Amino acid sequence: MNKKKILILTSFLAFVSLGLPDGLLGVAWPYISEKVSVGLDQLGVLLLSFLGGYLLTSSANSYILKKISLGTLLLLSCFLTAFSIFGFVVLEHWYGIIIASFFLGAGGGAIDTSINIYASAKFSASVVNWLHAFYGVGATSGPFLFSLLLVYGKDWYWGYVLVGSIQFLIALVFIGTQKLWVLQDEAEKEQSESITLMDSIKIPWVWLIMLIFFCYTGLEVSVGQWSYSVLITARNVLEATAGFWVTVYWASLTAGRIFFGFVLKKITPIPLLLAVLIGVVVGALLLFLDVSNTLSIFGIFCMGFFLAPVFPSLISLVQTYFGAQHAPNIIGFLIAAAMIGGAVLPASLGFIAQEEGLGSLPLAFLVLSFAVLFFFIALSRKKSV
Repeated sequence: MNKKKILILTSFLAFVSLGLPDGLLGVAWPYISEKVSVGLDQLGVLLLSFLGGYLLTSSANSYILKKISLGTLLLLSCFLTAFSIFGFVVLEHWYGIIIASFFLGAGGGAIDTSINIYASAKFSASVVNWLHAFYGVGATSGPFLFSLLLVYGKDWYWGYVLVGSIQFLIALVFIGTQKLWVLQDEAEKEQSESITLMDSIKIPWVWLIMLIFFCYTGLEVSVGQWSYSVLITARNVLEATAGFWVTVYWASLTAGRIFFGFVLKKITPIPLLLAVLIGVVVGALLLFLDVSNTLSIFGIFCMGFFLAPVFPSLISLVQTYFGAQHAPNIIGFLIAAAMIGGAVLPASLGFIAQEEGLGSLPLAFLVLSFAVLFFFIALSRKKSV
């Protein structure tokens, strides 16, 4: 097996490892909150701590890479996430869990940004889409493994022991591949090190693509979080039916990335992105118009399926639009913008729902869909570097 195939497979494993703890927390939280004697409503504190760690390492990733090699950063970050996951098992105090969540986010942010930087430079758009599909595999597998252990009579913490052990095994893979992760030769590295974060953030187009990532991730997470409530409350869909189709929505994000990975072997990312973003608008319009429950549910599926290739395909275009020297900085900005959008916009829609009712949210989804499409059309006018 050649070097590139080894690194592709290792990247896929790393993105599975990113998804595993994210999917695990939602089902494990009632047990963790009981262990440390806090209310279920304190989950928001834990998520904010996780977000803080993620933003810290993702935004500073290019600076860190000037101090240590990419292989070393990936190795250390994977060990950090493993120790943090075990922290959820052994720590007995609430503040300890908060700290563990911060470092789990920090390790995840470093892995996410670092591999996206490498993938943008070295992998095709197809591979980048498949890479992000493996995050979905991890996020789906976490709750499944947790539930399976409960079925077999194991205590909740064995789910974290299992996931933490998997993280350690992946860290061992990074030990074996550490020297293969070479992002730039010495001349390119010297040029990139002369580019500061401020140099990159001053490029006007950077703010536009950050806005796309902010809105895109906010839309993706908002549809996933709020569709169930919209369907059962505003559309009178049966709870079991609504739950099934929201599950299908999340599954379609993974399936879509696999499918469009093959499509990208035939066409380039820019026309594909234009087509799928129009598809997202159509899906949001079907949900908003409320012609029938069948069409509303189909609209939710369309949004998931057509949103799938947006994030990875845009990541693959960063070098095309901004060049190799600025790419590490800009990808860090984009990951940070996506994390903020995924936290802020769903919460904001919660306030809208409280004031205007859940029936107003499909209009918000439609507005966000149009916004992402409009911003991408504007970005597509930028000439390649």
